[in-house]
Amino acid sequence: MIWTREAEEAVMKAPFFVRRRVRMEVEKEAARQGAQRVLLKHVLECKKKALTGKPLDSKGYQIENCFGPNGCTNRANDSEKLAGELDRLLLNRDIAGFLKERTKDALKIHHEFRICFSDCPNGCSRPQISDIGIIGAVRPRIVDSCCTGCSTCLSSCAEGAIHAVTGSAVPAIDAGRCVMCGKCIEACPSGAIQEAQKGWRVLLGGKLGRHPQLGKEMEGIYSQDQTRGIIENCLDIYFANNIRGERLGAILNRIGYEQIKCSRR
Repeated sequence: MIWTREAEEAVMKAPFFVRRRVRMEVEKEAARQGAQRVLLKHVLECKKKALTGKPLDSKGYQIENCFGPNGCTNRANDSEKLAGELDRLLLNRDIAGFLKERTKDALKIHHEFRICFSDCPNGCSRPQISDIGIIGAVRPRIVDSCCTGCSTCLSSCAEGAIHAVTGSAVPAIDAGRCVMCGKCIEACPSGAIQEAQKGWRVLLGGKLGRHPQLGKEMEGIYSQDQTRGIIENCLDIYFANNIRGERLGAILNRIGYEQIKCSRR
């Protein structure tokens, strides 16, 4: 739907972490009125409804993606299939109905359970401040027999995680500095740096609001099935311990992050 300049400027005043959702609500309002363009009045009407506590037309959750599916060259993993699985999972749990019962009030944007995907460590979609952040990851390994000692990998790594080794033409990878973006794998002309493991990094408990915090990262890289298992576990804990519609991070701060389990099968 086409937006007028005035409407665009008005919606940009919304906090960045809800701006995408606000745009969706404004477009719904314009469509309800049979408009072909989004006007300033549509933005103001949605703002008024939000401030007066009008119930939110919501599934109770949001799954957000980065620009990866649109052809971003930084992708370390492809989130589309997993995102579709999680969307069905959350829909079946009826989070909207659960939150309405817990909050005893109109469902607001800040009540929604948020899962955010970033297909690479750049984190353009801000997975660090979502209930669950999922980041694409590729762990590299060096095959000594293929290395020509060209040092291309050293200059390709923005983290300085690859370094020369005294007395050897073969470099080494500092696992503590590597963010598993996969750029060194792409850059290596001889195929000496290869994919050792591909999957997802998982962050839990990120949130904004009165007591903001970044999500805490679970150690390791997880497969698609393992990531789904972690999220199922998170949902079980969320449903069992939620008092008044609080965010996952608040719950985990209270009961302990060690409650989240993951099968390594």
